Amino acid sequence: MSEPYLSERKHVENFYFIPAYLSELNPFGQLEPETKRMKSSFAQQDTTLIVDGEKLFINRAELIEKSPVFEKMFTADFKEKHAHEIELPGKNLQHFLKFLRCTLDGYQDDITDENVHIIIPLAHEYQVETLLNKADTLLADRYKKKTYGECKSGYVIESIIEADKYGLSKSLELLKDFASRKMYKYFSSAKGYDQLSDALLYEIAMKRWQNNTSPSDGQNYNYISYNNQVL
Repeated sequence: MSEPYLSERKHVENFYFIPAYLSELNPFGQLEPETKRMKSSFAQQDTTLIVDGEKLFINRAELIEKSPVFEKMFTADFKEKHAHEIELPGKNLQHFLKFLRCTLDGYQDDITDENVHIIIPLAHEYQVETLLNKADTLLADRYKKKTYGECKSGYVIESIIEADKYGLSKSLELLKDFASRKMYKYFSSAKGYDQLSDALLYEIAMKRWQNNTSPSDGQNYNYISYNNQVL
């Protein structure tokens, strides 16, 4: 066999048969996902975000990967494309730090009852869908553990406004059911009622009708108990 052939064969064997446990690289020369996540904390920081007058040193590629808004900011023909320092006015430093720590792989802080309402507006603004979905799931699970009777009308309305504004579909569906079981005179006089759109009020009314909801106690009617009812 010729020397080039042996050299080429040795290269192929080395490429395909290195045991996985001996290297953090997979056969294609890429980091395993968990290793990549941990390593991201130590990526070269090439961009500075200024929030509340404080400098946050960030890796641009990581922001681009997580947020379509940052991707457009850094790749389209905007002034931020070549800027090394970018000021984000109107942002609360503590809130933005919590958002970043829940977004970036090197941290992956959990969304909790304590930070969820802080995270949602920022996740929506920067279009971080995975984070919004996590927040929606957490809130929906929380609402499932409650009953409509445990939630005052004002709380239901406030939660509906948030879910509708930020596209929290799972939470919104549960909350519309809660709203449909409230007595109209109390629900319509609660704080925030006038902020509900006609479309939302229509959906709540339809849900009340579809579920045959009693206006007195929020329970579902059973027509068998109402023999004289005209069906």
